[in-house]
This record gives sequence, C-alpha cells and structure tokens, in this order.
Amino acid sequence: MDFPRQIAAAIRLAFSSLPARLGTSLVIVIGMACAVGALVSVLSLSTGFLKAATGAGRPDRVIILSQGATSENGSSLSRTEAAAIADTPHLRKGADGRPVASADILANVILTKNTDGFSDALPVRGVGPGFFALHPEIRIAHGRKFEPGKYEVLVGAAAQTAFDGLSEGNRIDLPQGRWIVTGTFATADGASESQILTDAPTLMSAMRSAAFKSMTVQLASPEKFTAFKNTLTSNPLLSVDVVREPDYLARQARMLNNALLLVGYLVGGIMGLGAMFGALNTMYSAVSARRIEIATLRAIGFCGGAVMVSVLAESLLLAFLGALIGAAIAWAAFNNHLQVLSGTVIHLAVTPGLAVGGILFACALGLIGGFFPAIRAARRPIAEALRAT
Repeated sequence: MDFPRQIAAAIRLAFSSLPARLGTSLVIVIGMACAVGALVSVLSLSTGFLKAATGAGRPDRVIILSQGATSENGSSLSRTEAAAIADTPHLRKGADGRPVASADILANVILTKNTDGFSDALPVRGVGPGFFALHPEIRIAHGRKFEPGKYEVLVGAAAQTAFDGLSEGNRIDLPQGRWIVTGTFATADGASESQILTDAPTLMSAMRSAAFKSMTVQLASPEKFTAFKNTLTSNPLLSVDVVREPDYLARQARMLNNALLLVGYLVGGIMGLGAMFGALNTMYSAVSARRIEIATLRAIGFCGGAVMVSVLAESLLLAFLGALIGAAIAWAAFNNHLQVLSGTVIHLAVTPGLAVGGILFACALGLIGGFFPAIRAARRPIAEALRAT
C-alpha cells in the first residue's frame, strides 16, 4: 500500500475509535472552545471600538486644535481664532453662503448605565450652527433639534439605549440647571451616537468658558487640505495643529485599541497555553490507549510517518471542533452586544475574520499539542507496544 493510502487508512482508523475515547477527547474540545471563545470575545471589543471610533471620518473634514494638543480635551481656541479659521479660503460654503464649520466645546454628564447599573461619564458636545451641514450623516430619528439659547439637548440613539434617563422629555443635570431632552439623533456608524449635542454658545455661557475646544471644517475638496493647512500654520495670529478627521480619529483610537489588543492576546494566550497542554496530555493518553492498534498497523507494513500523521489529524480535528464551538458561543453571546468604553457606546463585533483567526489559532495549538505524542507513536518499537498489553 502506498504512503497516501496508508495515511488515509490510519486516519480513518483513528477517527473511528474516537467514540471509545470520548471523555479524554472532550478535554481538547472544551479547552480549545474556552481559549477561542475568550480570544474572540475580547477582540470583538477592539473591533467594535475601532468601528465606532473611526467609522464616521471623512477626508474632506478637518479638525483644528491648539498647537501641541493631542486631543480636544487639551485644546483651547479663542473666539477670535475660530473666526479667523472660518474666514480661511478653501472651505465649502453652505446654502446660506457661510463656510461649513463648527467650533465645539466639550463637557461631561454622569449617568447610570443600563448595561450594568454603574455610573459613567457621557460626553456633551456644544456645537456651532454649521454642525448639521458639516455632518449630513446625522439625522433626527425622533423629536426635534435643540434651540440655540435654550437649555435643550439632542441625544444620540446609542447613548439613549445604553444610559438611563435620556428619553425625550427627560431632564439631565448640566451647568446652570436641568437641561431638557428634545430629540434623538442617529448615524450610520461612528462614535457620534455616543454623545449629547447642544448649542455651543449656550453651553459656554453656562460653563463660564470663553474658549472652544476644537473646530471642524469641511473643505471644498479633499485636495485642498495642504493649501488650507499651509494657510493656517503660516498665519502669525494662529497657533494651531491641522489634521484630517480620519487621521485624528485613528490617532485617538490607537492607544486604547492597543491596550484592548494586548488584553485580548494575553487572555487568549494564557488560555491557549492551557488548552495546548491539555491537548498534549490527551494525545499521549490516546496514543497509549491505541498502542495495540498502532502496533498492529506497524506490523502489517504501515510506516511510522502514516501513524504520525493520523495522530496529528486526530489532534487537529478535536481542536477544530473546539474552535468552532468557541467561535459560535462568542458570536451568540457577544456579537452586537452593547458595551460602554471610555464614554463611547460600542456594539461588539464578532466578524468572520475574528472567527477564522480564532480557528487557525486553535488548529495551531492542536498541531503543537499533538506533535510529540505523534512522534512517540511513530517511533515506539512494535514489540514494546505489544508487551505492554
């Protein structure tokens, strides 16, 4: 019998004996399911966060911060600077003939999460009159927009789902009293739905602030970015940093996302190591239980390579089955699950790419765990295996 046929026959024999070793085989299946489930679940938080944090960026939108600021919280733009930026060429004009721009200010409100009952900070963004022209992806889902000059707010749909007390008509505690919720807005994607919107001058007055945190403008075309940036940075009256919106969102997301990836790979790695040792011990037991069967194969002319491949195939099959179960559990339990992270409402995303990655991870562990038992099965003398019966 040629080598490929030997391999096929040895694998069929190994698989046919699996029901007799169901208890020990389940060790590999359960271990891999736990490792893959944990890895995919944690990484789904990273995937959902990146989608929320970077999904709304457009190359024709530009964010301006004070020079040296790495985020809006550390930035400060005066009213004079905001007016000078709005007067810069290369900006798209709205229907009213004014530049499409919004100078924003930030605040926070502490609310109770519906997901776990704990409190968390939700960002409140005061926006300029050009905000909705600047962000056409934002639509009013229910109710109406806030009116400038009044203590009114518009709530993102994701924030309304994740936090208590944000229904239309409710009031929330902000500076100078309780502000009424007038409506709900929604977007196709992005982190905007995790915010509360209101009128910037009204919020600035309530907070007794004289400066904006950032300014967002829309260019006449994405190609105008370099000319626009040069105009601002060469103005001696301005000291600002200019960055495209997608680049800014990616920069803000990178640090937290790296931490999420580290946690995911650390948890998955630790559980994977345990699963690998479980596979190693299980396959040694399987080789021991099949010693007569393996010795008989060798005695009738099967080579050690065919036996080795059959042991690896068994370990790989069990790891694959465990990985499928773990990925399926992660998808059923966590896909589109709502989570609040650093004030951003995230829908966890168990993507096909994550599932495939988890399965490949488990298969690699299965091969490593079955490698040394496979060598032992292939090299063990026939007479010694028969005497052990």
